[in-house]
Amino acid sequence: MNRTKGILLTIFSACSFGFIPLFAKIAYANGFNPYTFTLFRSLFATIELFILLKIRNINYVLEKNQYTTLFKASFFGYALTILTLSLSYNYLSIGLATTIHFIYPVAVVIGSALFYHEKINRRKISSLLLSLIGMYFLVGFGSLGSTNMIGVLLSLSSGLFYAYYILTVANGNIKKMNSFGLIFYISLFNSFILLAINIFMGKFECNFTFEGIVSTVMVALFANLIGMVLFKSGLRFISATTAAILSTFEPITSLILGRLVFKEILSLNHIIGSMLIISSVTIIAFKKKELKIL
Repeated sequence: MNRTKGILLTIFSACSFGFIPLFAKIAYANGFNPYTFTLFRSLFATIELFILLKIRNINYVLEKNQYTTLFKASFFGYALTILTLSLSYNYLSIGLATTIHFIYPVAVVIGSALFYHEKINRRKISSLLLSLIGMYFLVGFGSLGSTNMIGVLLSLSSGLFYAYYILTVANGNIKKMNSFGLIFYISLFNSFILLAINIFMGKFECNFTFEGIVSTVMVALFANLIGMVLFKSGLRFISATTAAILSTFEPITSLILGRLVFKEILSLNHIIGSMLIISSVTIIAFKKKELKIL
């Protein structure tokens, strides 16, 4: 039952993250740039989570040894993840940028085996391979040759930063923290970090429209308050590698939204890729007995 709960929480989290490119595109068209977007996304999430913590009377006091871990997860993990991914949308379509970002399940599997000695079974490897093949179909055959390499590098970087975030949250001394409290501190630290980056880079501009602000509030709600909290909650019941593979639901949501809202092309390759990803998730979700090989 707990494992099923973890799987469902992670899948719902992935679907919530799939809304990020949609709101980012709207925010960029209404006065935000990638730097201010990531800053205000974290700031609005901090406010939303603080109100929730007070309403639900949740204890969010930190232990001394947790501050360093939280800072590393915030800066080297989530802050750099959302910044590089948001920047990549200026160079790539939302579907392609999100797809390349999904190098992180591979990085999580490798990192878990090398640094945390997690046993990786055949079922997980098969599921990971299926999801990677699915990602290739989602990208489209031969499409990388015509894409902007700056965007590709930014997307790849965002995936590696996010893998670091997952491994830190799943294995660090913050693992057992209340999910709302943890994401509140991640968002709070990110707000200060991203404010400093905005000022240092000279990107802090306040030309926002009401529609842009609403879009940023919504991405804070979907990504930080819903997506990040559900993902952290899911990690209580399943491993980091399983959670990373299940998160491949996210680009399917992004591609569907890209098609519905921005009329981006949804080809046969995208459909095949989506089916392969769903198959990979099914393999993970309905496992019986794992055969450990590493």
